[in-house]
Amino acid sequence: MSDLQAIAASYERIDDFLEHLRDDHDTVGEADERDRVAREQELNDQAWFVLAWGQLEADIDNACRDAIRHAQSHGDWRNRRAWSLYNPDDRRLSGLSFENRLTLVLEKGSGEWKRTMQLYNVRNQIAHGTLLSERIDVSSEIQDFYHIQTSLVRD
Repeated sequence: MSDLQAIAASYERIDDFLEHLRDDHDTVGEADERDRVAREQELNDQAWFVLAWGQLEADIDNACRDAIRHAQSHGDWRNRRAWSLYNPDDRRLSGLSFENRLTLVLEKGSGEWKRTMQLYNVRNQIAHGTLLSERIDVSSEIQDFYHIQTSLVRD
């Protein structure tokens, strides 16, 4: 998640700007402009969320590649036989779904696994054209991304 910190800082600057812009229109007669800026904040949140999500997903993919390589190097064929089905150098990780990639690096059903899947569903909703009608607390979600990243098993 090499760029997540820079993404978070840039998001904060733009969100602060929009917040001040909205506050500037917080007088009678400027409700339409305030509402327009509020909707712009919702869209901004979603764009930055998807951008930040990409950093987490790349880290999950890298952890998955590490786990596959580690398992494929086991000395006992009985422990590595199923792992030979996967190609860690394949750009699409041998067609593994996101859920399966995540399950290789986080315990299925754990709090981190569940939270990651919730965030993945939000990402999918936004990325496939169904925009949210409320704000996302992007700063808080990025903190979740960091927590998930530190929980990934890499061997």
